[in-house]
Amino acid sequence: MSDKEQGRMPLLPEQAAILGKCAQAFCHAVKVKFNCKAILSNVKENGSFGNNTRGVLCAEKRYSTKLPSGVEVSVWKDDLTHHNVEAVVNAANEKLNHGGGLAQALCVAGGPMIQKWSDDIIQQYGRVKTGHAVLTPAGLLPCKYIIHAVGPKLSQNPSQKEVDRAAPLLNETVNSILQIVLHQNITSVAIPALSSGLFNFPRDRCADIIVKAIKQCREFGGFQGRSLKIHLVNNDEPTVREMERATRAISDPTSTSASYSGAVKDRNQSMTSSSNDSSRFGNIREKGFEKEMKIRKGEAKSPELCNDVTRFASASKGSAANEVPTILFNSNSAEALTEAKAWVLNMLKQSDNMTIKNNHVIYFDQRDHENLHFLQNKFQVHINEFFKYGKGGITITGNPSDVSCAAIEVESMFCKAQELFAGAEECEMLYSVVRWSCKDVPWIQTPENSAVLEKAYLAGLENRVFNNHRFNFKSLTVIDNTGQVSPMRRTCLMTPFMSLNNSFYARTSVTRNDYIGKEARKAFNVCGLHFVKVEKLENIVLKQLFETNMQRLKDKPKRLYQRVSAQFCDLICRVGFQKEFSPPAEQRYGSGIYFSSTVDGAMKLWKDQENEQYIYIIQAQVLTGKSMTLSPHLSLPPTLSKDHFDSLSDLRETYVIFSGQQALPEYLIICPRSSHV
Repeated sequence: MSDKEQGRMPLLPEQAAILGKCAQAFCHAVKVKFNCKAILSNVKENGSFGNNTRGVLCAEKRYSTKLPSGVEVSVWKDDLTHHNVEAVVNAANEKLNHGGGLAQALCVAGGPMIQKWSDDIIQQYGRVKTGHAVLTPAGLLPCKYIIHAVGPKLSQNPSQKEVDRAAPLLNETVNSILQIVLHQNITSVAIPALSSGLFNFPRDRCADIIVKAIKQCREFGGFQGRSLKIHLVNNDEPTVREMERATRAISDPTSTSASYSGAVKDRNQSMTSSSNDSSRFGNIREKGFEKEMKIRKGEAKSPELCNDVTRFASASKGSAANEVPTILFNSNSAEALTEAKAWVLNMLKQSDNMTIKNNHVIYFDQRDHENLHFLQNKFQVHINEFFKYGKGGITITGNPSDVSCAAIEVESMFCKAQELFAGAEECEMLYSVVRWSCKDVPWIQTPENSAVLEKAYLAGLENRVFNNHRFNFKSLTVIDNTGQVSPMRRTCLMTPFMSLNNSFYARTSVTRNDYIGKEARKAFNVCGLHFVKVEKLENIVLKQLFETNMQRLKDKPKRLYQRVSAQFCDLICRVGFQKEFSPPAEQRYGSGIYFSSTVDGAMKLWKDQENEQYIYIIQAQVLTGKSMTLSPHLSLPPTLSKDHFDSLSDLRETYVIFSGQQALPEYLIICPRSSHV
């Protein structure tokens, strides 16, 4: 049985109806919690099921042709807010005020942050001229970027002269889109019939101009052998027909073509963000990007997290109308796939009460609370936030199916909040050990922007383009939009370091014998646990911070254990231990980061992960320093005592620290729940 077949999960009609109402939130949550890609097949947005032709989760590919350069141009009938590409194009106005048409639809689906990022661009750079385009993240959309392109606006019944005068501007708009695609090394882009809707450009002429601009880019050598997919996507039949006509008429005679009826293949996309290619279409028109990605104090990760989510169905041409709705999970981890399936069953159970425990509820902002109010009204449920004794979350009560819908939406909100929190921690952490600087470009000297450059550098990219500047890591220079070249510098504040598998952290599977020693074997045998998988956790940034703290405390680290939930394993490897990630069932010694000196002690501290299929134990080196002894009935953090203490202890096996930089994760040990005695 193939991995793909092992990841298939059929749905009952009532389960498909639930997922049809919250498909985007569901796929986002599965991606973030389990690093799985969820593909919903034969599920419609309105909650019914069947082989739909216009449902949100089904895309219809009408025509495809491959240009001699290798670029594939295809025509689709689909909703652009759900289309599976790396970047979608928004038909924007000069003020980037997304109040109607496609722009409004993208903002509704992608969240209010899209309008905020757009407003920030206007505030910093002014209006976007007709014919130009700018780039922002895609928020909660199932893609990575939105290219906001401003096409010409015509009167309601334009004359031929007015259309002829506007045609060059539409051509320029398409060229601007292609510039951004090429310079950002975007692998797939969806372009609608720009200016043909609210801007009144005739759809037949619009289709001709868009397709011709693509062909001219190929003829002028703009694509340069790129592996690029250009989707011409619209959801109304007349425009789709015009796009197909124009593409067929102008396609190369040697190209191949085929017609489809809702046939879509899943694919993995390479999400790199640099390009050495030049274009004959002029300078890149790209304003504010990573700067616009900042939310709260950290870099928003949501765009990256949502990018790999495949949200529409795959239905063959001759499939039956009553085909069973299905979820297909794609994952490199059998354990993650198992956890994802179990989580789905738990979320779809028929219950009028559901509690989601997650301490990131304390980071919900005003927009999050407004969204909770919206969900409460939309699904006619009661939503209650709680935070007591160091444990937080949300309880939802109401009609069982509505409770499930609201719970999935809330899980997606938690995923977004924890990624924002982790993104902020990641930026601050990187900024503590390495900084990028340039005298002529002072704005890169912030934790957020310096982290963007450092991650690109560690990934081995030669160039990184953002905020209208090109950063060359080979020559260590910055080129602004006027062509001025300035030197930049990478300063390691501690020990110089290079990349670890194109990143600053890595999880590597090791054999049982590579990990287990006499002490470790004894620690797990006491609990009757055996290993399914062992992963070595490495983080070069955390290691430097840990070693600095070890010198400061003059302390020898202890080998301690923490039990965690499946969804926080990667985050701990990435940003270290945080009190929000794994609070124990009972926080007797204050709000800190808890560890146990034994695996058995860890199993006793963390008892409330009953819905997970595996037991996840992280072995860490922990600096406890000078430890303050507390009785079970006294909870005082070290900062409130007369003397300075670095940790708390119960003199038996529990330790509590209050800085994640005092702990270094070493191994993740995954055990089957059934082995626990």
